Amino acid sequence: MTDIETLFDQLVPSQGKCDTLAGEMVRAAYRLRYDFYNNGMGNNTSGALNFLRHHSVIDKQLADYVRPYTTGRLYDGVYEGDFFQVAIDTISEMTEKFVSLNPQTITIDNIENMFDYSDEDYEEEWMDEYEEEDCYD
Repeated sequence: MTDIETLFDQLVPSQGKCDTLAGEMVRAAYRLRYDFYNNGMGNNTSGALNFLRHHSVIDKQLADYVRPYTTGRLYDGVYEGDFFQVAIDTISEMTEKFVSLNPQTITIDNIENMFDYSDEDYEEEWMDEYEEEDCYD
């Protein structure tokens, strides 16, 4: 079990937003990690990325690199340590480190939901592309 998984088990409820700021940060990092390893970034994870960036857990350069994959671009790599995989793993590591260096985030009440940070037009753009495709070819 990775450290992010341990933090996830400790801080994230089975559903809904977290009670603490640290929990919501871990939830966001875990969502990115889970979607990468299980869905090839096929879901809208922009809220998770934007939440972490808003709270300065990750830097702008890392966020800008990952952003295209959070809004519809599928990962087509081989999961063998390429730059994007390293970026996703780095987000988890930075989140773990941030929580560890800022233990007060474990007691700060969380009033936000990472999904509130999602890019609004993601679903609409994706649906427009999907409707234009000829599924019978």
